[in-house]
Amino acid sequence: MSQAEPKSVNALDGLLLKRMLINGFNSLCNNVNYLNEMNIFPVSDSDTGTNMKNTVEKGVLAMGDGAAFHTTLSLFANAMLTGSRGNSGLILSQYFRGISEHCKGKDVVTAKDLYSALQHAYQHAYNSVLHPVEGTMLSVMRESIQKVPPECIDSCSVTDFFASLVEQMLISTQQTVTQMPLLGENNVVDSGALGLYLIFDGMNRTLQGIAGYFDCEQSDILPKRAVGVEKNVSFFRYCTEFVVSLRDSKVPESVNRDLAARGDSIVVGQENGLLKVHIHTNQPKKVMDEFGWHGAISSRKIDDLFVTKEFARLHERKQDEFAIVVFTEGDGNASLFERMGADVAFSVPYGYVPDEDELKALLDPFLLDFLLVFPLDKVMQDRLNRIRWFADLKNVYVAETVGLARTFYSLSAVNFMDSYSDVVRVIEAMKRRDIYQSFISRSKVYGSAEFDGRIGTETVVSGRNLNGVLDVIAARKQLSAYSSVVVFRGLHGDSEGLEMIQKHLEGIGNVECSVFDGGQQASDYVLGAY
Repeated sequence: MSQAEPKSVNALDGLLLKRMLINGFNSLCNNVNYLNEMNIFPVSDSDTGTNMKNTVEKGVLAMGDGAAFHTTLSLFANAMLTGSRGNSGLILSQYFRGISEHCKGKDVVTAKDLYSALQHAYQHAYNSVLHPVEGTMLSVMRESIQKVPPECIDSCSVTDFFASLVEQMLISTQQTVTQMPLLGENNVVDSGALGLYLIFDGMNRTLQGIAGYFDCEQSDILPKRAVGVEKNVSFFRYCTEFVVSLRDSKVPESVNRDLAARGDSIVVGQENGLLKVHIHTNQPKKVMDEFGWHGAISSRKIDDLFVTKEFARLHERKQDEFAIVVFTEGDGNASLFERMGADVAFSVPYGYVPDEDELKALLDPFLLDFLLVFPLDKVMQDRLNRIRWFADLKNVYVAETVGLARTFYSLSAVNFMDSYSDVVRVIEAMKRRDIYQSFISRSKVYGSAEFDGRIGTETVVSGRNLNGVLDVIAARKQLSAYSSVVVFRGLHGDSEGLEMIQKHLEGIGNVECSVFDGGQQASDYVLGAY
């Protein structure tokens, strides 16, 4: 029978902290499979639970029997950094590192100390992530401490403070499903956020003298994951982690800039001359070679995300004889093109320009097939053609790209084609058809409906109103001659602008208008007319 703690603890020392962290670890371990199953973001590679478990385990094994709070937590946090696994593990290590930094030299801590330390900790964790995303464990770290009632901070026991903190962590975890569209589509809370809650719930149970652990499988307060929802294939193929023993203990200012040019899901942690990096990239060797200038790489791990259960469909084919690969901008556009028959549509991060080596890595799973590739732009088209020419890939066809509209109408035209030769013939014929495209982005004040636009390779004069841009499309020839107009709404396009577009089209021609949430960042709307 477990020994219950006193009902009220006013100051937390290292010995009790150790017991709390061990119980938090056990709580996490008992839910690893559930966390892996719920793992959606940043990629659903079914390892968030495992990564968090392995990270916390390193910290637990490093703790000694010291009575001082800071001594115990420092050993725990330092071991977590070097032993961290995955995006979630490294962020978690930075959170505990932030607590440790703020409590340096303290033998015991009060509720007020913990409140201050957790404020510092969430900021430290945010600073370790190059592009923080809300709806993750970062949100729970921030929101939970900000929402602890004032009466649970001043003149309050550690026991009461922890009870309030964990209650807020659960509420914040439940809310992640509404904070990120990807989580909402799959009807799941963020697995990293839930893992953080489980650790603190286990710690709290030790303080409260409560046996057992939170069982996610049996819980009726967690949402049930939607069935049959597919996530876009990650544009960056390799999950890469490495530790650098720095020659100079100061982190170079160029680190974040260098990493941002190579990938995403970037987390950076530092401790005692060691730099730990997590990144999703297409060029793991090049990234590590570049960091070799800053010091010796003492450990490394590279996982190919394309061989995970999540992306098993890369090895299946929607057509018997050929495969179709599309490069586009915006997750919505990528999902649309996969529904239209593409084997994979890569959503290229806004402003990112992949080189030939990266494109080869992304096309590698398809190069044994006849392959039709739709590039994002002219630069990518030229690079893909160089790959095809120099490698003598006679089975690869690179379509000419003039934007979203061309890809949309081309895929529509080949939707029912069964042979590679027929597909190529139709795409070639599409080159001779008039397809116009306009990129429309808000210019300063939306109320005046001012837009910048570009049609094909021509520029619409800045300052035209939206109707003026639409009139330019219509003026190319009688709009009634077009078979259809397609509108892709961007990340910042709103329903008001969309309604203006649809009303204008209804007023100037007898056309079929299709609207899609594309998610592109470069433009509020992209219009194509065929």
